[in-house]
Amino acid sequence: MKVLDMLELMTKFAKEYRQDAQKSVSRNKHMNEINDGEILQQSHIDAILVDYINFVGINHGIDYSLFTDDLKKQFSSEKK
Repeated sequence: MKVLDMLELMTKFAKEYRQDAQKSVSRNKHMNEINDGEILQQSHIDAILVDYINFVGINHGIDYSLFTDDLKKQFSSEKK
């Protein structure tokens, strides 16, 4: 798999995951340091997802330039 393909796949998964990320993190609190009652804001979730994907890209020599707004957009192949 080419690096760009991997980044696009990570972006696709991030778009799907972000909707349930808050519930997933709370459900898996035994695996993280989130306290009961702490609420993750969607903007923080999106920022972390985008930052991580861009980090992976940079470490493979690609300036992927993913923005948080991109997580809300459909890929052109998904548009109806």
